[in-house]
Amino acid sequence: MTSRKPSLSLLTALLVLVAAALSPQVPAQSTQSWRTPFSTDVQDEWLHEVLPEADEFGQKQGEPPAWPGYRLDPASGERELVGYVFLSADVPPEERGFSGPIDTLVGVNTEHDMTGLKLLDYVEAHRRTKGDFLARPDLLEQFRSKPISDDFQISRDIDGIAGSTVSVFAISRGARNAARRVAEAHLGYDASDPVQEARNARIIEEMSQYSWEEMLDNGMVRQLEMPVPGGQNLVFSLTYMGRPALGEFWIGQEAYARAERDASAYLAGEEMVLLAIGGSASGQFRYDQLRFSQDDSPSRMITADRFVPAGNADIGMIEGHADFAGAIVLPENIDVTRPFTLSYRPLGSVDPYSVEFRPEGVGLRLAQGEDVLNDEEIEDILRAENSLVNRLLNDPPWGVTPWDKVIILTLILALAMVAFLRKSARLRWAALGATTVYLGFIDGSFLSVSHITSTITQGPGFLLSNLPLLLFAAFTVVTTLLWGRVFCSSLCPFGAVQDFITRFAPKRWQRRVSQSVHDKALYLKYLILALIVGVALVAGNVAIFQYFEPFGTLFFLEGALILWVILIAILGACFVVPRFYCRYACPLGAALGVVSVVSPLRIKRVPQCTVCAVCEQACPTGAIRREKIDFKECVRCDICEVKLIEEAGSCRHDMSRIIASSKTVT
Repeated sequence: MTSRKPSLSLLTALLVLVAAALSPQVPAQSTQSWRTPFSTDVQDEWLHEVLPEADEFGQKQGEPPAWPGYRLDPASGERELVGYVFLSADVPPEERGFSGPIDTLVGVNTEHDMTGLKLLDYVEAHRRTKGDFLARPDLLEQFRSKPISDDFQISRDIDGIAGSTVSVFAISRGARNAARRVAEAHLGYDASDPVQEARNARIIEEMSQYSWEEMLDNGMVRQLEMPVPGGQNLVFSLTYMGRPALGEFWIGQEAYARAERDASAYLAGEEMVLLAIGGSASGQFRYDQLRFSQDDSPSRMITADRFVPAGNADIGMIEGHADFAGAIVLPENIDVTRPFTLSYRPLGSVDPYSVEFRPEGVGLRLAQGEDVLNDEEIEDILRAENSLVNRLLNDPPWGVTPWDKVIILTLILALAMVAFLRKSARLRWAALGATTVYLGFIDGSFLSVSHITSTITQGPGFLLSNLPLLLFAAFTVVTTLLWGRVFCSSLCPFGAVQDFITRFAPKRWQRRVSQSVHDKALYLKYLILALIVGVALVAGNVAIFQYFEPFGTLFFLEGALILWVILIAILGACFVVPRFYCRYACPLGAALGVVSVVSPLRIKRVPQCTVCAVCEQACPTGAIRREKIDFKECVRCDICEVKLIEEAGSCRHDMSRIIASSKTVT
């Protein structure tokens, strides 16, 4: 019994060691500075690590989900988007490493450059595990400031790690593909290369003109048929597959991408050919019986690291002509542009069978480095791509187009314009409601005198960075030049609030400002405009306009105490004097008033206006004095125009009654 105890203890110890070796383990903590914690519980400092340009991050949003990163623009003082951070696990399908997916955190900026990559979690085969060996600075640093349009080709523009090429490929290609999808969804990225697309189309066009039989006849495909003991046969179809367009033509995009991925550990400028296997004995195929030779050099066996599966032959040109396919990475001593020999010895055969092959047609031209497009064709493509219209369509200066905002804003602008042209009070009130709710409280996309000061300090180009703003500003300028202050009538949210106050406030609260006081006070807003513009010219970006535009406090529901006091005081004044703010304090209204001086399409006057005071009393801004209209003060509210009968040019009111009323008043 005593002799068995040591044996039992030894057996137990061995079992423990084997279990420990076979069980998945998290590598031990390392003291090296590049140690990466294995976690997908993203921390704020990690976001800053992969997108260092950002000062702060918003909530994870969108599809694919990502964290937006922002910074404060020192020129405008406004928060601007600098990029997004995302988890690779949130952007499937994930590329698999040696033993499974590798979770990463990736940053991409608005210039479509990858700004950083952080490894979060991965599992390698235990015979290759060396702690957190993939999270090496020399590897991860390659993903900073790297355009996502690059190929991320291992051994070409990404330096790998010896013994872990498959995992490095998964990291590189996975990060690239995921970053492109995130950039397409959130940053308007377009991965298309018109010249390369034209090359691929030309390759497919030239290849598609041949049938399978014609390819066998002209040597683009070479076949080797071998008898196998038992009355069966094995058929090889060999062709050149050294470019993605060729690979997709022969075996389909998915199969070629998988073959390229698996062969990437050995593809470092070497060529790849397709070997399709068919025949009644296709199940007996063994890659280790393949040999290549060229000229008088000794034949060389194709090893496991140079033959990768390329899927079933159920898609692409080889469909119906084989059972399955493999991609062969040619040995370095094989020059694909010259004839070389493939030999194979079937099981049970004494001597090998061989076939000589060299690419023909477009395949040979590609292998020799020729371009399927000539210089003139490339220049035509680039000229079309670089045309102004095409650049605006493919790479608009405003970046990603927020179509939802553009559509809503267009509908509101259209509603306001229809109401103005038709002189419909009902439609105008509908436009005022939409303006208050959406442009005011929901989107906050109202115009401000700050846009004028920004144009002065930064130039008009800043408007191009925001398509809704550009659309709104262009509409306002054009309508003001043609008709006057249409914006003030129906598209200013704070003007709309004042109209609602006038409509629903008790009439007994309203007071009429004496004409002499009004005539002097209305110039106050022009002084305010001059003050704001003057400060902008002298001191640059000084945000004093917030003290003269209380609607920012109202619609954003935020601001200092003094701003709330100003807002409440102005709203209170609007209960007493209709459109008090528009009359005496609005700097933007003053600017539009100056522009409207040149407007040609003004309100028409009729003879009755010389004695009629109805429109004068109804004008919300005090712009009418009998037959005269101070057009820079008119907000085109339609109140006076709807009092005229259609296009006849006559007043609604009987002239005799007007004269009698005038004498009575006198």
